[in-house]
Amino acid sequence: MHEYSLACDIIENVISTAELNNAKEVKEITLGVGKLTHVNPEQILFCMETLVEDTIARGARIIIQDIYPDMECECGFSENGEHFYTTGDISTDDIRAFLEVPCPACGKILHASGGMEIIIQSIDIEQ
Repeated sequence: MHEYSLACDIIENVISTAELNNAKEVKEITLGVGKLTHVNPEQILFCMETLVEDTIARGARIIIQDIYPDMECECGFSENGEHFYTTGDISTDDIRAFLEVPCPACGKILHASGGMEIIIQSIDIEQ
């Protein structure tokens, strides 16, 4: 389960950043997870909640936000992938929603750009 090692790195960065800012407590962590990362958000959340137990982030609210790829075509069409994900034929949480998507402007296959990142978007601390 690579989610555990990712969660370890994330929590280490959160704690380090909080301590550098003289935090007494971490109240909230917002993590952006790209839809094309092959990371299970529920598993990473579980790992993070477990890892904060004996730290200044104990009890912190952990929010995971989806990061969708941009869908682009050589004809110049571009749109955020959330539109294709929520209106596509794929009803499950599946990266296939971003594969072989025809461009609504010209019919060519769209290219997914981005959506492969995991980003600590914010850390809310109390000093």
